[in-house]
Amino acid sequence: MPDVTTTQPRRGTTELHPRWRATLGDYVVALGISADGQLCVIGAGDGRVVGLDVTSGRELFAVHAHHGGVLDVSIAPDGSRFATCGPEPTAKIWSRTGALIRELPGTRGTWVEHVAWSPAGARLAIAAGRRFRVCGPDGEPMFDSDTLPSTVTGLTWRDDGTSLAAICYGGVHIVPFVAGAKPRTLAWKGSLISIAWSPDGKVVACGSQDSSVHFWRMASGHDSQMSGYPFKPKALAWDHESKLLATGGDATITTWDFRGKGPENTHPIVLAAHKGVCTQLAFRPRSGVLASGSQDTSVLLWDPRRGAQEIGFAFLDDEVTALVWDRTGRALAGADASGGVTLWEVA
Repeated sequence: MPDVTTTQPRRGTTELHPRWRATLGDYVVALGISADGQLCVIGAGDGRVVGLDVTSGRELFAVHAHHGGVLDVSIAPDGSRFATCGPEPTAKIWSRTGALIRELPGTRGTWVEHVAWSPAGARLAIAAGRRFRVCGPDGEPMFDSDTLPSTVTGLTWRDDGTSLAAICYGGVHIVPFVAGAKPRTLAWKGSLISIAWSPDGKVVACGSQDSSVHFWRMASGHDSQMSGYPFKPKALAWDHESKLLATGGDATITTWDFRGKGPENTHPIVLAAHKGVCTQLAFRPRSGVLASGSQDTSVLLWDPRRGAQEIGFAFLDDEVTALVWDRTGRALAGADASGGVTLWEVA
């Protein structure tokens, strides 16, 4: 187990106080909090999906959802359902009480590896192998993609729900759900492993297998690259104003400023305090505060616009595998590779 003494918070930082802690006993793969702030859904490596009460941490349900482990979890915006997938040829839709509603087949019997509800909850995207499918809220198929050059490695919706982006080797494939709009491909000769679409819809950023971050400006199609990361940048996060893009790929967090003529030919904001590689990033809703998690078990809070020193800290028991704010920004949930889950109060 990592040594939690390797990271020492500096003077002036505030320790986060946990509202509750829970232990699942296995690697936490995915975690989500419903928009009403009442339900926390957790997917574990042993195939269980567990629901916890956000206020108390009390277990509401636990179901064995997928043989071989859970790969992804997505909660519908209205909180009435959630979707999961695992190393099986079907995704599953569950009620908020943990009752199975429906199974959704993937494509050609391949594993379903990604699930993502659209922002309004009218559509559910699932990815299996080299194809992805969009279903209606009850699971009826609405759209099937063509076969992509390689396995889909990520899905994300534009914030207004008008388009879906899927990444793989060769670029970003964007499907619009607006009458008259045409699909679009943002080509890149490399394997993309993470994606973050800015809230204003103007920029798509991706982490690449070659340890770089590539981004495209949607209006012009112009693209740029940030290189020099020691490790693959799997963690990406935009602030709510679409002005700051935080990126992992090292123990330090590199934050790029998209205001004015940036980030090209500008110096990024470098946030250094973690001792292990940054694994999770999440900006607080309607705020410039950034939460980060690391392989060294530390969870840190930052305010990049005001300085490069951390402003809050906490520790889990193992590598941080999930980090999610509730919709109000007053609670932050984190999970680790040993199965621990903690919810902190944030002033």
